[in-house]
Amino acid sequence: MTVRVMRRLLVAALIVLSVPHAARGQQQILLDKPVRGGELILFPDLADELSYYYVVDKPKLAVDANGKPQFSFLRFAENVRGTGGASAPAEATGGGIVHAVVALSVSREQIQAAQRDLQRIKPGATVKGPVIFKSGKFGLVTSFKDPAGNLATQVVGLGNAPLLDGEKAAVSMQLTKQGAKLLWESFNTAAPDISFTFEMELPGYMSPKKAVIEANFDQIYEHQTFNAAVASQYLAAEIKLAFEDLTRSGAIKVTQVGADQQLEGLINTAYNKLSEMMFSPLNGTGTPSLSTLSAGAEGSTSLLDRATTMLANNRKEAKEANERINQRPFVPAGGRDVGVGGPTDTATKPGSLTNEQTTKREAEPAAANQPKENVPTFAVVAAFEMKKVRQRGTFKIDLNKFTTDSLTLRFDENIGDLSQLRADSRHFREVNLDDPLYRQREINVMVDGLNAQDFGQYINFVTVQMRKKHAGGEESSDEVRIDRTNFNQEGNRFALLYGWKNDTDRRKWMEYEYRPVWSFFGGVPVEGAWTKSTDGALNMAPPFQRRTVEVQAAPDAVTQQGIRAITVRVFYTLAGVEKSKTVTLNAAKNQLSEKVEFMLPADAGDYGYEITWQLTGNRTRSSGRQKANTAVLFVDEVPAA
Repeated sequence: MTVRVMRRLLVAALIVLSVPHAARGQQQILLDKPVRGGELILFPDLADELSYYYVVDKPKLAVDANGKPQFSFLRFAENVRGTGGASAPAEATGGGIVHAVVALSVSREQIQAAQRDLQRIKPGATVKGPVIFKSGKFGLVTSFKDPAGNLATQVVGLGNAPLLDGEKAAVSMQLTKQGAKLLWESFNTAAPDISFTFEMELPGYMSPKKAVIEANFDQIYEHQTFNAAVASQYLAAEIKLAFEDLTRSGAIKVTQVGADQQLEGLINTAYNKLSEMMFSPLNGTGTPSLSTLSAGAEGSTSLLDRATTMLANNRKEAKEANERINQRPFVPAGGRDVGVGGPTDTATKPGSLTNEQTTKREAEPAAANQPKENVPTFAVVAAFEMKKVRQRGTFKIDLNKFTTDSLTLRFDENIGDLSQLRADSRHFREVNLDDPLYRQREINVMVDGLNAQDFGQYINFVTVQMRKKHAGGEESSDEVRIDRTNFNQEGNRFALLYGWKNDTDRRKWMEYEYRPVWSFFGGVPVEGAWTKSTDGALNMAPPFQRRTVEVQAAPDAVTQQGIRAITVRVFYTLAGVEKSKTVTLNAAKNQLSEKVEFMLPADAGDYGYEITWQLTGNRTRSSGRQKANTAVLFVDEVPAA
């Protein structure tokens, strides 16, 4: 290990160690009070206005100890014979498997520059460390020629981007044949037409606002988007469009007292709350599988096609908005409207510009300086499914308190020039699965929907077992054990392997069986069933999915009833063992909104809870053990003594 590498690792370790434990676990930042320090975005701490945390939004391909990019692209083909006397298809079937370890990091110099700027903005303030993302989504975008010969942008892959210790995101995805073709050709250029697109969810709090959100669930569920029953799976952008339509119709209302400059942020908060109550992330992670992406339900288009269509529509709308800005009439300091065909002053000095020429030149810089719409490079990649338990009646929440919320932060980066690695089979490899020389098969294994912190909170490890029965009766077996340590070290990429043992039928040779065995903290192992597969990559999603319950109390109700603090204990069962989590709402700090995260079986929604109210005069009240299945738990009604 070189001195430079050791120095960089030491700096990274010091930065991580300097972050308080609360910041690394339950970070409490104000999402609506960001400032910019140098190249970084900084968010203040809710409890300490002099502590700030920076966003890690500089993605790039990670490199290994030898300085080589941690990237691989396997493109595969499988020959297809004709059936029923018909000729064989013109092309073989196939696809591709891409794996990349993307570093999300900032330099020491960028942090120091941010600290200097922060001192000028807020004397005495300090940059404490990085923000902690809750989750992340990843997409691949490239271009192709449509049937008319025009260049169009297409979504070729969606994936989950779990956050790893060391500020890295490991991404693996299986591409369709068309996606693999497009991407493979793109890497022949010095600047490949392929980009990483990250959408990261940042949890935190919104400052108190004099506003109330009201939503009529009976009307919301009747909206054509949610009532069609054809599509039970939705892109996040599709949900937002439906909510916007419902806001215009009055089914969703945001009532604000005072100025409306923050109305857009309040509406986004409302949409986030409603989305959490109505939908769950698809597959527990928000990332659809390849089969879900490429195949829609009967009578509907696939999620991949819908994401591409939304991308095209979003780009068109942004460009049209920018054209309107460029054509907007310019109003000089005198207040006169000077546009096309507008009034002019013909009394000018010889050799000078006319007033019309002057105002035209003024208008051009003014248009250039007006804020433009960002032309989106990607549609929202998160996917959701509607919860089985439907909300009823009218939902109402008072935002005049510190309210839990989340921001979606987007950043993009080109993958960079990898043309010098094209001849290196460790990075780029083509395989025909019917090639007799292909005597062994590697199956990539990834853990879906978990990050390194989940291994510390819920899961000890997962073992993935594989068995392959060969044509001659012999059996091959392999297994891989994934825990917190090697999850980080291997970048969430593992492999199972079996070879060729007199397997004369190539198609049969592709078949194998696998099963996961999960070990959860405090519980017995959970064994999955043996499953047949021919896939070249396996996404291991846990049998339990993360659930979020938001605990809410209204400021007026808390004041009227003399409540000083509310403690909520949530009970849930994980692998046969009951567990609990506790949160406390603090009335003195107006912190009357919290979230509780826990694991439940994928098909379960019920959880238990108990509320304890601490009242004036050192009195307490308890709700006793109760049961619920809602995403929002209102805790501001104290029972009678």
